[in-house]
Amino acid sequence: MGHPWETKRSPGSPTVGTPLWDNNTMQLSTRPFAKSRRVRWASGHWPRSHALGVGRSQGRGGANGGIRGRGGMDPGRIQGRGELRNPSRRGSLSVVACQAESDGELNRGPGTAISAAAAAAAALAGADVAGAGEGRHSQPPAGQCPWRVRAVATRTPGPPLRPWDQPLVLRGPRGAAAPPAGPHRGPSSGHLQQELLSAQHADNGASVQEVLSELTNQRTVPNIFVNKVHMGGCDRTFQAHQSGLLQKLLQDDPAYDYDLIVIGGGSGGLACAQEAAILGRKVLVLDFVVPSPQGTSWGLGGTCVNVGCIPKKLMHQAALLGQALTDSRKFGWEYSQQVKHNWGTMTEAVQNHIGSLNWGYRLSLREKAVAYINSYGEFVEHHKIKATNGKGQETCYTAAKFVIATGERPRYLGIQGDKEYCITSDDLFSLPYCPGTTLVVGASYVALECAGFLAGLGLDVTVMVRSVLLRGFDQEMAERVGSYMEQHGVRFLRKFVPVEVQQLEKGSPGKLKVMAKSTEGPETIEGVYNTVLLAIGRDSCTKKMGLEKIGVKINEKSGKIPVNDVEQTNVPYVYAVGDVLEGKPELTPIAVQAGKLLARRLFGGRLEKCDYVNVPTVVFTPLEYGCCGYSEERAIEVYQKENLEDRVIGFHVLGPNAGEIIQGFAAAMKCGLTKQLLDDTIGIHPTCAEVFTTLQITKASGLDVTQKGC
Repeated sequence: MGHPWETKRSPGSPTVGTPLWDNNTMQLSTRPFAKSRRVRWASGHWPRSHALGVGRSQGRGGANGGIRGRGGMDPGRIQGRGELRNPSRRGSLSVVACQAESDGELNRGPGTAISAAAAAAAALAGADVAGAGEGRHSQPPAGQCPWRVRAVATRTPGPPLRPWDQPLVLRGPRGAAAPPAGPHRGPSSGHLQQELLSAQHADNGASVQEVLSELTNQRTVPNIFVNKVHMGGCDRTFQAHQSGLLQKLLQDDPAYDYDLIVIGGGSGGLACAQEAAILGRKVLVLDFVVPSPQGTSWGLGGTCVNVGCIPKKLMHQAALLGQALTDSRKFGWEYSQQVKHNWGTMTEAVQNHIGSLNWGYRLSLREKAVAYINSYGEFVEHHKIKATNGKGQETCYTAAKFVIATGERPRYLGIQGDKEYCITSDDLFSLPYCPGTTLVVGASYVALECAGFLAGLGLDVTVMVRSVLLRGFDQEMAERVGSYMEQHGVRFLRKFVPVEVQQLEKGSPGKLKVMAKSTEGPETIEGVYNTVLLAIGRDSCTKKMGLEKIGVKINEKSGKIPVNDVEQTNVPYVYAVGDVLEGKPELTPIAVQAGKLLARRLFGGRLEKCDYVNVPTVVFTPLEYGCCGYSEERAIEVYQKENLEDRVIGFHVLGPNAGEIIQGFAAAMKCGLTKQLLDDTIGIHPTCAEVFTTLQITKASGLDVTQKGC
């Protein structure tokens, strides 16, 4: 008895270069077959319960060459016929289309259809031939109707191409839920229809495996591609259909200038743009820095690189080095002169480092073929954006998808003299002169970090606080941060807000008079400072982008953009990442992760979403404060007091190098860290982090937690 799948030349086989089915069923674009030299016979076997369809060449060529395909399916037999042609080996094989359909219910539904159809296509691909094959499930399980599988493969002259070309359509049983409507939706037949893109391979089986290995690190088939996006096998393809991702991937319009335009050249935007380019998409990045009221602007890289994380950490380190030099006397170090800091030397080194990072980003975009234009982006209509450069020249571009990653800029007080005489973090890190006696207005982490390193550099620093320190952080830890700073020379003016800033003297720095009033009564105060640094919060850069023209909703007060769990706005083709998101942490690593995962979902067939829970963060004050998870206040609100002594839901550390300590514990929390696991861990002695392996006293007990001895 032969194989269940038996093929033989059919006298009524279809004309070369035409589809196996009529255009009323589906639209199919085929390429002419190369001139045939001989016809191959083929046979194959489809065993039960195989999860994925695969195909390979069987036989040694000539008229007796054969194929074998196998795929996941219900019990029963498949019998079929096909016409296989052996074209010139100079071309590259492409599985053009594959169809599985049923006239009735099928237990495993579209999953079976996908496996069966993929196996048929893979069998043809593995045979290194061009032609067509058809199979029929002639012995279906009880209660099911017969169904059939069709596959077409063509070979085109020329060098081997990448593994994507023509659409693959799978039709499943009647009664299955239809995918979302879209431009590729077929006729209304009551069948489930899915549209995929099959693999286009090299001349032989070995070459197929090499190409797949290079692109996917896999050597097995089927490996399904949708519009150049690697989906993987049948299971992942069907998952993508169920989630709606498959339909989105099929809606790309090649008439647009770009597949993706990213507005904003910060950490999140660049991560998204580069990942999309790696996945084979045509990408444009628009980035333009509007100068601050003091005239400060910068290059590619966004807030973090230019006026945030990087320069802040460098200046924080400079302050720690100064403190270490002072402390070194107690460890026997001797030096003849008093420790003195040179502001100009530090800022020059900081800006040189930032410049190297800016250039590195430019090179990285160039290497990945990402277009970069230093222009301000503004939507003018759906899928169309106007880019205006520094000279006022305007150019319009279109794209299938957009990502808004414009970040935030510092907020001003809205009082007399604030924009004329005050600076923000946008200006501080490139300030060409030492700021001298400084008033820092605000109690955010930006305010306390800047106040901390300025004091560490030897400057006279005062912090004016409206209410509480580090709102949103654990308040016990926040107060400990403030107490440490006070002990090391930083003064705090609590419950006051500025009402006016006047210039007394011009200069670098000059002299400014600040008038403030109490938030609790009629009391007013005045003070004279060389520099006033505002750090009272930040506003999203979204209000002059023309978002209202395309209907993107934003929070009118903050400018932040509401998105769903896949960073999609209310306009389906517009997404957002980074600090512009409403209700999400404003952290560089979050923006980078979200940007990469977004690109992979849009263009890589992936489903993973960014995890915004248990995100570690550090406040780089003189004594660093690191945390991950809930604050104590939030934990009690969510879990109540009696449930807080088992699983670790919040982790906080105040001490040297807290940033280095918190990173590892954050990973442990994602894995379900418990108090018992900490107790079972052997600590490294003597280190700051080892204290978490020896915790014995709860806060609720009221006992002294001071550790005595080792």
